[in-house]
Amino acid sequence: MTEQNAPKARGHVVVAVDGSPAADNAVDWAADEAALRGVDLEILHAWEWKAYEASEWYGFILHNQGTETVQAAAERARRRRPEVKVTTTVEHGQAADILTGAAERAGLLVMGNRGRGGFAGLLLGSVGRAVAAEGRGPLLVVRSGTDGSAQPPFDEDYFRIDTRPVVVGVSGEWCRPAVEAAFAEAAARKQRLHAVHAWSFPDLPVYGVAAQPGPTAEAIRTCQQNGEAILSRTLSEVRDHYKDVLVDEDVVNRRRAHAMVEASKGASMVVIATRHREGRVGRHLGPVTHALLHHAHAPVLLVPVD
Repeated sequence: MTEQNAPKARGHVVVAVDGSPAADNAVDWAADEAALRGVDLEILHAWEWKAYEASEWYGFILHNQGTETVQAAAERARRRRPEVKVTTTVEHGQAADILTGAAERAGLLVMGNRGRGGFAGLLLGSVGRAVAAEGRGPLLVVRSGTDGSAQPPFDEDYFRIDTRPVVVGVSGEWCRPAVEAAFAEAAARKQRLHAVHAWSFPDLPVYGVAAQPGPTAEAIRTCQQNGEAILSRTLSEVRDHYKDVLVDEDVVNRRRAHAMVEASKGASMVVIATRHREGRVGRHLGPVTHALLHHAHAPVLLVPVD
């Protein structure tokens, strides 16, 4: 029971929907992204049944519900961006697996921060965490407003209604793919780019150990200068291709996760690079990614880096 008439070439935008307010907000963002990139938009819904529910009749109902969900989302996207070609896909299977596959073939996968069954205090559900941890392609996690209303950066006439900057986290030169994505987003939106590099000293032992002297002024100055050099090097080659984008460079003495969550308060979008982290129970999110996906005040764009 699969309807699949969506484009398969990598490069288009895919948005996951389940009929929730957060998913509606994600559709608006995805439609804007597709229009800005000049690509097609695919509306994707995944459904699965439990073992005790498995029957042809019940599967037929779930598939029809999914079809209604994607059709409603497609109409919403077409009203917002009539120039974008919109297609729909309804698939049977585990949502995390289906969305991971979509991320692999898409130029961008867009998800709401919370599904229909999510808890109000949980900013990202288990499906979103699983897809983010796999890191098969760029993933934009959109946080809806407190009332579930759409808050994308443009109105229907592309009037720039959001003047906040795009924020990108830069911990090293390996983050260049995220820097490139952040410059592209800032250029498309005609917004500034706020590049953040955070550094901090390791925690000093305090329990059962005599108090240790803190870092010297020279050590602090050296770390600050090293951070400035890392940020400047990582930005230099990319910024030459985006001469119209104004860039603010910010090197701060703070834990990276705290620094990025704080920077998100004034951002239109936060962009970070992610790497695969293998654990005993599979792949997992790094501390900065985890903190942003649960506490960021702006949409988060995850750019996987090998």
